[in-house]
Amino acid sequence: MRGMVLRGLVLRGMAGAALAAALFMAAPAAAQITVTDDFDRTVTLAAPAQRIVSLAPHNTENLFSAGAGARVVAVVAHSDYPPAALRIPSIGSHVQFNLEALVALNPDLVVAWESAKNRETMRKIERLGYAVYYSEPRDFEDIIENIEELAQLAGSAADIDPPVAALRAELARLRARYADAAPLRVFYQVWNAPLMTLGGGHFISRVLEVCGARNIFAESKILAPRVSVEAVVRADPDIIIGSRVHGRASDDMAFWKKWRSMRAIAGDGIVFVDADVMHRHTARMIMGIGTVCESIDQVRRGNSSPAPASAPEQ
Repeated sequence: MRGMVLRGLVLRGMAGAALAAALFMAAPAAAQITVTDDFDRTVTLAAPAQRIVSLAPHNTENLFSAGAGARVVAVVAHSDYPPAALRIPSIGSHVQFNLEALVALNPDLVVAWESAKNRETMRKIERLGYAVYYSEPRDFEDIIENIEELAQLAGSAADIDPPVAALRAELARLRARYADAAPLRVFYQVWNAPLMTLGGGHFISRVLEVCGARNIFAESKILAPRVSVEAVVRADPDIIIGSRVHGRASDDMAFWKKWRSMRAIAGDGIVFVDADVMHRHTARMIMGIGTVCESIDQVRRGNSSPAPASAPEQ
């Protein structure tokens, strides 16, 4: 009798084990996470990233917007927003960083911005087998998609802030508001010695377009071309825009006041923008466009007859 009972227990145990094995085999494997970065490369993770290295300030900011800031274990110089980013260890700059320090951190995701100066190091990182997501946004929608894709890779889509719907709504609102605004022509000064501006391929040109304005050097194929003072004076822009860095306006804008007949000077068209906000491809930049548009519109209200659009000679 005891033998029969023991045999029954064994059979039931075998049946239970078989059932458990069947259930285990039937259970779906954890789904991989796959996105396509800005270089059309497929980036695949077996699970949400827990240890992320950011190799550009805008990437750091976008990782926080994606709800993944707590998972960033290293950044590079000038990753100063949001304030929490200042507490994360830095391993160099976006063009020259410490590869050994990166490897020691053993990240499961590296978010990069490739330049000619860091290209070989980035190839080494790829050859070592690290997952690399390249961010190279060319327009506003690319910024939004970067944030969405970083949230996918980190499994933090529920924590995106600000919501991408708010970013798209703000762009739509500004485009509608300034769609019929009198066009103004803008010289955007990046540096004064040598005199440098931004070409049509730069985000700033797109920002100006949203505001109903146009970069006078939009036809330049160079991202940050050098230009002559004479070319700017001949173009006679309605507005000259300079930058504030860490809240301080550049003193070199006073240089232009000697050309009193230039429309930008006669019409009080010197405008400053916050470089910390507008020179990074981030959600903060998108939400900051309205401030730029308001500054441009103040000049517009005092200038009822803007100069005809034409591309100046450099």
